[in-house]
Amino acid sequence: MKAINDSDAHVTVSRVSDANETQFSFATQRAQRGVKKLVMGSMFGYLKRRGWDLDQMCLSYIGFEGGRRYVKQNQAIVKEIVKAHGGIVVGTGVGSVYDSKKFQTPYIRDFLLDRGATADVSETATPWANLQNLYDSTIEVVEQAFVTAQTQGFVMCHFAHSYHSGACLYFTFAIPDTDPAHTYANYDTVKRAIQQNFMDVAATVSHHHGVGSEHAPWLDQDISVAGTKLQRILLEGADPGRNFNPGKILHDGKPGVAMHSYDAPLPGGVPGTPAAPQD
Repeated sequence: MKAINDSDAHVTVSRVSDANETQFSFATQRAQRGVKKLVMGSMFGYLKRRGWDLDQMCLSYIGFEGGRRYVKQNQAIVKEIVKAHGGIVVGTGVGSVYDSKKFQTPYIRDFLLDRGATADVSETATPWANLQNLYDSTIEVVEQAFVTAQTQGFVMCHFAHSYHSGACLYFTFAIPDTDPAHTYANYDTVKRAIQQNFMDVAATVSHHHGVGSEHAPWLDQDISVAGTKLQRILLEGADPGRNFNPGKILHDGKPGVAMHSYDAPLPGGVPGTPAAPQD
């Protein structure tokens, strides 16, 4: 992806799913029939013959826009880069599936909640040189958080946006609600582990989702104490009465992760004693 970003190709969308998310995508697609089923089976058979481990395969989506000639020129550049890195180009079919599923997949969260499971996301950004470390370390801390919470969860990730200096990683996790009495605690264990790891490996507290009450406790670590002080001064000047959705950028002493958390990390990552939840 960095090679594509550094090339002369102009792409509109560049996305890569890790192995878990790739398997999730295949598992949630509509059942293939007829010619499509034969084509899909033939492709998997071809990849196996080439020695690919299909369980570790990563699916990528590259989107282009513009006139036909312009798009073909950019596609040719990307195809050469993909080939040079051992990948294959499978055409536009997969992209069409992604386009249709983009706005359907979020509804799975409601399906999970109705069946006693919790799902959420955390996204961040970091320079290219730190991207692999960010991914590896976050997967590791999430899996450890599952052990701590004594639950068998699932985590997947995709590379969502790219820039000349770095890229965004978008993690999705889900945990079964095996004990309703510990639902919030288990969620907090996983969510806090992810967010704190972002800070520990020099990533950002968030990306396009923004800060919000859940991520506010980590803002000092993200933009520095001086940075949050400047934010506070600006907000006090523009909204002295705190009428404009307060607590969604700066940590206000209330639980910062979930309504039943009393140990949300305060500035500097030190657990504190936030005020009791408000009714």
